[in-house]
Amino acid sequence: MSQIKKEAKEMAGWELEDETLVREFTFDNFLKGIDFVQNVAAYAEGAQHHPYLIIDHTTITIKWTTVDEGKLTKKDIEAAQACDTFYA
Repeated sequence: MSQIKKEAKEMAGWELEDETLVREFTFDNFLKGIDFVQNVAAYAEGAQHHPYLIIDHTTITIKWTTVDEGKLTKKDIEAAQACDTFYA
């Protein structure tokens, strides 16, 4: 197992599904979830690394993987950590 995957498995709240980090974030209301998504979107644009997002009322699911490399990379770990910061 790669060092990146080991690090990913230790991240609280995140699940490792093959080469993808996945987490659901729950909010009190729809607009709080959208505010969170806007923070994630701004981060993603700045990093030029974009997630797969599912917006389902008050639950936001985020999936990070590095598509052009076909695997999980340090960029995904850093992006997931940024999401955790936005959620705190």
